[in-house]
Amino acid sequence: MRSQSFRIRAGNFILRAEHALRRLLPMRRMNAASAERNYSFNNGRDIRSRTVNDQSDGKNTGVALLRLGNTVMKESGCEVIAAYNALLLMGRPVSFADTARLFEEKGCLMRFPFVKYGTLGVNPYDIGSVMESCGIACSHAEPEQMCSDGLYIISYWNSPKLRDGLHTITVRTTDGICCTYNYTMRGPSGSVMPASDFLETFSAGYITGYRLE
Repeated sequence: MRSQSFRIRAGNFILRAEHALRRLLPMRRMNAASAERNYSFNNGRDIRSRTVNDQSDGKNTGVALLRLGNTVMKESGCEVIAAYNALLLMGRPVSFADTARLFEEKGCLMRFPFVKYGTLGVNPYDIGSVMESCGIACSHAEPEQMCSDGLYIISYWNSPKLRDGLHTITVRTTDGICCTYNYTMRGPSGSVMPASDFLETFSAGYITGYRLE
């Protein structure tokens, strides 16, 4: 258990370091070019205005093969999907293509040497600033806080084996019941679980989280 906890802490440190380095060395021209290229492709597709829960196959929303960086949403788009879902749940009329472009324009996709741009998705530590640019007030939230009524975004490691990657989802908690959006990445609707099960599922691999208002 101690070794697993160490790996999670090490992974979170790497994410924070990548976030800081990318802020110091922004690649605005490259970000803008990728954002506009992908926006032209994504905006021409019919994405239904509903929450996305099927990232991996896109049968219900058509989102899986939309572009992000040099890859597609089913591979690395969970942070964009979480933001889009949160905006819809807050009653904001948003375009999926516009949401994805915003993340790219702001340079939120992770960059590592010898890794194809976009493969690792958005750094979770960038999500808050993107939501704030949409006029959404954000505050940091731990898993325990997400058991209280509210709307949240949480990022977590899929397992202590960091090569299994991370995932980001939207959570809406009401009366001790947590509804998670795009958790399983398949099917038309969110997954519901008691707050106690939510804590057991997401606390150990927790990276960061936000309360949205």
